[in-house]
Amino acid sequence: MTKHRTIRTMCGAAGVAALLVTAGCSASSADGDAAASGSPTASTTSAAPTQSASSSPSGEASAPDASESATDGTGSTDDDGATEGRCQTPELAGSLVPVEGGGGAGHYEIQVVLKNEAPQECWLQGWPGVSFVGDNDGTQLGEAGTFDRSSPHETVTLAPGESAQAVVRVSNAENYGDECGQTPADGLRIYPPGEKRSLFVQNDQLTLMACADSDEPLLQVQALQPAS
Repeated sequence: MTKHRTIRTMCGAAGVAALLVTAGCSASSADGDAAASGSPTASTTSAAPTQSASSSPSGEASAPDASESATDGTGSTDDDGATEGRCQTPELAGSLVPVEGGGGAGHYEIQVVLKNEAPQECWLQGWPGVSFVGDNDGTQLGEAGTFDRSSPHETVTLAPGESAQAVVRVSNAENYGDECGQTPADGLRIYPPGEKRSLFVQNDQLTLMACADSDEPLLQVQALQPAS
């Protein structure tokens, strides 16, 4: 009697083992079929990518905001990236002043003046970005000015009401012939150093002629200095 019970127990254990093996084979087979068919499992499913809110449906870049730089005419600094206390565009007023005796063969000079209109002290350091604008709508005319990197560029600290100035050498548009597309400029767009917001400075005292159809820059900009 004891012998028969022992045999049945062993058979029962063998049956359980067989069921476990069969279940394992079935699970393996299901996973293998899923992998072979390319169907994702729960651990590998990822959400479909969404279109960036800043991208346009056509894939083209959206038009820049009017206050942001659309050219390489943005200002340039030689500081270490510090921004605290730097003069911001809304705090500044711009003007253009002719430089007496600053003319030469094929060029003349003007000064870009930036005045601190904030109630607190601020500072500027480096080169303002400068370009001609016209067509009575702020359209850039020709290439943005280049920077004279050899000019002194110490930090200029401005108390309220004080100004900094930068000399701009302007090549005569007639030097480049009729193909340059000579166009009267309404004034200059100016980006203070480190800023992507610009000022428009109306041309009140000068006759400014730009080359709308030339890739030759007519403007060369020196670094800002304390106004004399």
